[in-house]
Amino acid sequence: MKYLLMLLLIFAAVFSKAQDRIWLDNGNPVQAKLSRAMDSKLEWIAADGIPRIYHRKRFLIVFSSSGQFMVISELNENNNKAQTQIEAFYKAPPRNVSQDIIVKSVPLTVISGKISYESDDVINYLTGEGNPASINKEEVAMVIYRDGRHEILRDVVDVAPLLALAHKDIEKKEKEIVKKAEDKPQKPVAVKEQPQVPKEKPKPFLSDTEYKEYSAKGIRRVDEFTSYLRIIGDKSMKSDEKNKAVQQALSLFEPQATVAVSSPKGVKKYPVKEYLNRLKLLPYSKINITWNEVKYVSELKQENDGNYYGIIAAQQVFEGFAANGKVAYGDITKKNIRVKLESYQKTIDGKDTVNWEVLLGNIGVETSEDK
Repeated sequence: MKYLLMLLLIFAAVFSKAQDRIWLDNGNPVQAKLSRAMDSKLEWIAADGIPRIYHRKRFLIVFSSSGQFMVISELNENNNKAQTQIEAFYKAPPRNVSQDIIVKSVPLTVISGKISYESDDVINYLTGEGNPASINKEEVAMVIYRDGRHEILRDVVDVAPLLALAHKDIEKKEKEIVKKAEDKPQKPVAVKEQPQVPKEKPKPFLSDTEYKEYSAKGIRRVDEFTSYLRIIGDKSMKSDEKNKAVQQALSLFEPQATVAVSSPKGVKKYPVKEYLNRLKLLPYSKINITWNEVKYVSELKQENDGNYYGIIAAQQVFEGFAANGKVAYGDITKKNIRVKLESYQKTIDGKDTVNWEVLLGNIGVETSEDK
């Protein structure tokens, strides 16, 4: 047991550092380098120093220890040209970038910034302008860290073609980061003055009373959303009233929030506005949507950006009625909603006070059962 534990610790220490890796079609990375292009095959050498030869189709992505990558689909079919590409790849100078690269999958977007915090669900980072930002890990395909490490958050078979499409954008973004750092004017340091260490601005925090109040407000936000759903789905309501309910519902959410919808074909995510507009157009004479057992499954917790985040779960009952008044379709779906408590300053009688705004984030699907 002690021997196994020691091996696991060694494994974790090795893979916490940037290194040359090859991602294969079985979804596993190996610590290795490409060495030779051979017709429809490639030779590679692993950490044990033994050359191996696999068909090209077995290889997906190659990473260098500095964080540069090559998608095998970009490798030339001609052996000589492919060999030149391989050699140039490993001889390339270090990236020397000061920011991390986040590749968002849908829509395919390359984001640069300094990651300040990561959890199983979220990545918080500072943009190039120094503004705090956050992205849900469900939206991220992969991360290339500024120290050369990388993390693939989806099936590598799906990530490889995305990287091929985003390769030029990533290179362009990294060149912009380097150029911006080089162009940034250096402030002269006075010899006699001791440099002052900037004080970190204290994060606002909730008192016990405020915490209970805003936790309850998060539940009320979900209740407000469900009341708007009933208006939007009510066929007897006028179009103006429905449109007003859509706008009021949108004001409850973060701008980038999505809603996951389950069907026999699987789960699909829609921006909140598109989801609400689609709800208006469903081909039923009457729609009834109720949310039951609304409760926190992950309590509000302050994260590195100073905001509080939590998860509320609920059971959604959907019923679509035919013209004869009978249920034409119904399902029961377990939903989870990300809640964000964001601070802002408000000036009252010349005095700055901290206030908090409760916003809903992505709505996900846990399980679905047809009635």
